[in-house]
Amino acid sequence: MPRIVFLPDRPVDRDGDLFRRLVAALGLTDFEIDGDRTKADFVAYVGRERASRDLGRRVKTGLVEGNLYVLPSTAPEERRHFYEGQWRSFAARVLGRDLAVRDEYKGMAPEEIRAALDAKRFPFAVCVANIEYDFNLGTIIRNANAFLAREVVICGRRKMDLRGAMGSHVYENVVHVRDAEELGAHARERGYAMVCFEEAPGAVPLAEFQWPPDPLMIFGQEGPGIPAEVRALADATVFIPLFGSMRSINVGVAAGIAIYDWHARHSSSSGTST
Repeated sequence: MPRIVFLPDRPVDRDGDLFRRLVAALGLTDFEIDGDRTKADFVAYVGRERASRDLGRRVKTGLVEGNLYVLPSTAPEERRHFYEGQWRSFAARVLGRDLAVRDEYKGMAPEEIRAALDAKRFPFAVCVANIEYDFNLGTIIRNANAFLAREVVICGRRKMDLRGAMGSHVYENVVHVRDAEELGAHARERGYAMVCFEEAPGAVPLAEFQWPPDPLMIFGQEGPGIPAEVRALADATVFIPLFGSMRSINVGVAAGIAIYDWHARHSSSSGTST
């Protein structure tokens, strides 16, 4: 196993309960705390204070350069900023495998996993149009991975934080288009029927909707919804009926409901329970 040197900010990041439990759970056994970093394969600051001093600049958590990382502090006062996914990403890099994948994919390189998934993907795709919140986008990408969508099309903004995807974006076919015009051209090229999910006049309840072949399910930001120029391209508009007091549900949840409904109508598909 590669040798790790941890450089913690605080005593609790050396021998605190969360630190020790995390290191053990992630399978990191060959490490030293405050050791000689020149003899390490990986160097990981735990907390940003010491890293900022040593590097002479403010740093963010995550990969800094090469095999140098800054990991979130496990100190109690820092736990509102704590994100275990960054620790898992670090462990995956050290161990050379993704800890979040199912057993049959463990030890495989990302491109091998993607190729294996491509061989059995289902004939539907998902599109997000001008999604404002990165967590929602990450959730939709995870949904697409879980249910083997053909691809994820992102219309609009390109720069985003994909931590919410928990690494699943690495295994997905993610396509960016700039606007409605490019989206329409992409849909025509791929042979998609464009299905917008929006509560709008003429929209069909999901339970009554007859899925067309090769649907591209399109979702917009909660509140503003799908941009009008994208809705104008729709072959069908569908809505998910709600029964409570709120006007809408989280768009990541809505996408999961729609994707699962497609799978439920195609009963020959089967997967692994969670």
